[in-house]
Amino acid sequence: MKSLLVALVACLALVGLPSAAWAHQVETFFTLGDQLEFQSVLGGEEPFAGATVTIHAPNQPSRPWQTLMTDDEGRFAFLPDEAIPGNWEVAIESEDVSHADYWVVPVGAKGIIYDAISLDDSLDRHYIIAAATLMPWLMAVVSGLGWTWWKKRR
Repeated sequence: MKSLLVALVACLALVGLPSAAWAHQVETFFTLGDQLEFQSVLGGEEPFAGATVTIHAPNQPSRPWQTLMTDDEGRFAFLPDEAIPGNWEVAIESEDVSHADYWVVPVGAKGIIYDAISLDDSLDRHYIIAAATLMPWLMAVVSGLGWTWWKKRR
């Protein structure tokens, strides 16, 4: 009986993994020249072309400071206003928001703090999708194990 449960759990875990979503995760690279330049790709190869880029200034987080689109190579550039210090938020999203990348660009008294630019993975939709995909399977396994335990106790 135990080996059957272990096999069932292993099969459910393999079926429930969202490998296709992880295979097309957005990767973004940046450099600082006259502007802060970003390039995003899907799965390490395909340019993230035509993605919507929304930039929020620290002093107005609910209203976009600037909205752009990535070009055919998945690139875009902007220069934060140095008069507005704080964490600038950059969202790079596909039209249906199934693929996205989120960045924080800190600006101090002397401009962009290049070494502190970071990926904001707290909003990464791939992890949310993975949790939503695995939750029904996990609930089924836990329910099955609970039912088996209850039957043995009776």
